[in-house]
Amino acid sequence: MFDAHQTPRAQGCPGMTTNDHLTLQRLLDRRDAATLLNAIHASAPHIALALARADGTIFVSTENWDAAQIDLTGLRDQIETREQFRLYPLRADAHLLGALVACGASPTQNFSLEHALHTGLTTILAHARARREVAHEALERYREINLMYRVSETIGASFDANAIPQMILDESQRVIHADAGVVMLASDAGWQVKACAGVDNELNDLLSAPISQTWFADKPAIITDLRDALPTYRAILWSPLQAQDHFLGGILLGRKDGAVFTASDEKLLSALARQAAVALENTRLHQAELDKQRMQHELQLAYDVQASLIPGATPELSGWDFAAYWQPAREVAGDFYDFFAGGTTPPLQNIVIADVSDKGMHAALFMALTRSTVRASALSAPSLAEGITQANRLLCADATGGMFVTLFCAQIDPRKNEITYVNAGHNPPLIYRARDRELIELTRTGIMLGFMEGFAFQQRAVALAENDFILFYTDGVTEALNAHEEQFGEARLRAVMLDHPHASPGDLLAALQNALREFIGDTAPFDDITIVIAKLL
Repeated sequence: MFDAHQTPRAQGCPGMTTNDHLTLQRLLDRRDAATLLNAIHASAPHIALALARADGTIFVSTENWDAAQIDLTGLRDQIETREQFRLYPLRADAHLLGALVACGASPTQNFSLEHALHTGLTTILAHARARREVAHEALERYREINLMYRVSETIGASFDANAIPQMILDESQRVIHADAGVVMLASDAGWQVKACAGVDNELNDLLSAPISQTWFADKPAIITDLRDALPTYRAILWSPLQAQDHFLGGILLGRKDGAVFTASDEKLLSALARQAAVALENTRLHQAELDKQRMQHELQLAYDVQASLIPGATPELSGWDFAAYWQPAREVAGDFYDFFAGGTTPPLQNIVIADVSDKGMHAALFMALTRSTVRASALSAPSLAEGITQANRLLCADATGGMFVTLFCAQIDPRKNEITYVNAGHNPPLIYRARDRELIELTRTGIMLGFMEGFAFQQRAVALAENDFILFYTDGVTEALNAHEEQFGEARLRAVMLDHPHASPGDLLAALQNALREFIGDTAPFDDITIVIAKLL
């Protein structure tokens, strides 16, 4: 998993609570204490007074004091008399700080002075301790603020997801002493150790094995009962990495010797974990934005390539007029149309309109493949039907994931004013017969391309008369939806054509576009829309 013998990168100061290292000299000023003792001694000169530390050494005393050491062993909360000494314990909670010690003969009334002095000292120590707690709290806030500032300068400024875990661990061990440290991130595959320091075989085995969920909970924890899991460790400190409600992982620190982790340690590590989680989440969002921008760039490139494959102009064919429209629903399209000449002399004019079954990048790539394959096959085959059959065979060999394409290919013979066509599973184009004022369909002559490799396509021919026109379209036209999820439908398409019998292809296209816009309104288009119109003048 990782090097189990790696040494810690940094060591910091141990965590501290307000009871750590409380002593008389930390709570009392020596000169103030001496002044107080001497003031009592002036009122009762027969009493010798001293303040003894917890180890029995003298902290401060009156001038008539001559003992160098006092045995405070076993001193409890009550006032005790040992030999000639009267011992008044001085405590902070259960912690013995030392004692007020008095000796010497004294009138009975002077005992009240000793009690008053003891009470006064106890009060002074309590106030001093309270001030120390406030100062300690301020120090903790300073440490936390300083930590957050440093973290924001280092971790917060990084967008390197691989470097941030080690930064987190370095900062953790800079402020909290630990013999071992690990930063783990959660993933679909489980826990992954991203940074470690001082991890021995014992902790390595634990991290390598399936771990109880209670170890790595979504709340900070100090774990001290480690006899079974980690017998050589005294305490484990855990803090999760969470960004809002998203669980990212956690930081684990371990101690073998010294004090267990404190609430202050837990608070500091939690503060660091919050900042680190924000940095990790920002890194994820930054990477997602980069991926999005890269994808948009790739889609734009794909669109540019696609758009370059769409004819920039309609054919110039004597006696004929054309119009065309191509509108992708997304950045890239599965629809396309094509014009190309070839076949005989004078050359036939080929018109292709097609719709790939899928959408997005795969459809765009298959669209480009279909265009080039159909072009090459139609120009090389002895007949249109054989050309489309050959194109189908080639596309079946390359089609993946069940992708196919509906296609209509027409060849206009300008000498005969005749159209030969193959309809490979596509929406039937509509011919408007000017003389009869009716619409007829060019029905299917085969299945979609890329679906069945051995399929043999058939071709048909139809003659056109003066002012007849053909409208080729994809299903994005008839299946366009409005706000009520109603389809535009073939009936509306037919109505537009019948309402404009004398229009040029460009005017008819504009009328159809207006009808679609009015019908769709503000509804986002779901499918590509492609229209080609050819009219015999």
